[in-house]
Amino acid sequence: MDERLSDLLGVIKEEINLYRDIIEHARENTSLLARGRVEAIQESNKVAETFHIKLRFLENELKRLLSEICRISGIACEDITLAGLAGQLQEPAATELKSQTERFRNVVTQLKSVSRLNLQLIEQSLKYSRGLLGLVSNATSSYQPTGLFRPIPSVQPTFSHKA
Repeated sequence: MDERLSDLLGVIKEEINLYRDIIEHARENTSLLARGRVEAIQESNKVAETFHIKLRFLENELKRLLSEICRISGIACEDITLAGLAGQLQEPAATELKSQTERFRNVVTQLKSVSRLNLQLIEQSLKYSRGLLGLVSNATSSYQPTGLFRPIPSVQPTFSHKA
């Protein structure tokens, strides 16, 4: 079990490092979103996709190791968390797992914060784009299919000559 626990801690450390890379990437995205560089944002999305593939792999490995550790130690796996597992382990493994779990929690909180900011920037960009599209669509209604302006019908005066 010590080997599996060591592997589990290794996977957690890899995930923490990957999340730090994702946070740095998200901060770079904040700058790209603020500048509105579409090509750079598209390229950045490809990098983010690679991060997410690595993260999925690590998550699957984490689940597998947790399952094995639970099976070997006789712990019910259905509701086990890293903190719950730490409570079931002996020292120094329990302290190390608690420490890594807290680091993991902190890095995820940081990512959520940066992601919220990026989401706000994206929503503002969408509002701006919708506004521009609204202006363009209203402007096109005064054009003819030929691209020329529609003639404005002459307006007859509504004044009475008797007044």
